[in-house]
Amino acid sequence: MGMRSMCRITPGIKAQRCPAGRSLILVFALRPAWVYACPMRTPAALLLACLLALPAFAADAPKTAPKADAKPAVRKPLAEQPLRMAKDIAAFEAQDKANPPPRHALLLSGASSLRMWKNVDEAMKPYPVINRGFGGSYTTEVLGYMDRITLPYHPRVVVFHCGGNDVNAGDPAEAPLGRIRDYVKRLRKDNPDTAVVFMATTRAPSRKAKWPELDKFNAGLAAYCKEESNVWFVDINPALNQSSGEGKEGHYLKDNLHPSELGYQEIAKVLKPAVDAAWKATEKAFKR
Repeated sequence: MGMRSMCRITPGIKAQRCPAGRSLILVFALRPAWVYACPMRTPAALLLACLLALPAFAADAPKTAPKADAKPAVRKPLAEQPLRMAKDIAAFEAQDKANPPPRHALLLSGASSLRMWKNVDEAMKPYPVINRGFGGSYTTEVLGYMDRITLPYHPRVVVFHCGGNDVNAGDPAEAPLGRIRDYVKRLRKDNPDTAVVFMATTRAPSRKAKWPELDKFNAGLAAYCKEESNVWFVDINPALNQSSGEGKEGHYLKDNLHPSELGYQEIAKVLKPAVDAAWKATEKAFKR
């Protein structure tokens, strides 16, 4: 099928017979333009012409204007969001039922950097360890589930590591700091002699944009530990990061968020002395 003619036409679709009277000629145009008129001798040729015309129809189709009153979604503070980790907590409860953990142990309470510490029992010897780090948890969730996975254990020492996820999710540093105060109050209502060792949140390379707010959180946590009795603050960032703030080579996983095996080894070196001190400080109270 060859091109027969070229002409200047106005918008529209026209059909006419060729001079020989044997072929239908379709001319497509949606705006004044030079187009080709092709002899349509077969259904296939007619279909091809229609397909070629589709882009022109689409170009002139009216475009839907965005709604002038559309507003961006507003993120709710974490305190107004539902708890997300019901399955994780149910799994811990099933585990506790099958293998009841010891009372007055060393409890790890917080987020995934604790959960992923696979050899923490070895690192914290000789203390009995209960690891209840879960998911990518927020302090709202550690606080919200503590009746089920903190208070029943009546721990002697708690290692707490949570708050960085809150800041990363958009909460200001003051929000998780307030919830940490609530956590300690609730913990000590029935366990007045329990000691708490707070690990600073990590200034992980993947969260560089949040470093200023994470620094604010860590500074606030350190200040709180000076006010409260029987609590310790351990800054684990020098164990993982260079003086410039960038992560030390090999100390993080590929996600640049969670510590690697080497990273956990370095964390244990600065954390264990504080755990030793907390355990010793509670010796008299827990011998009663």
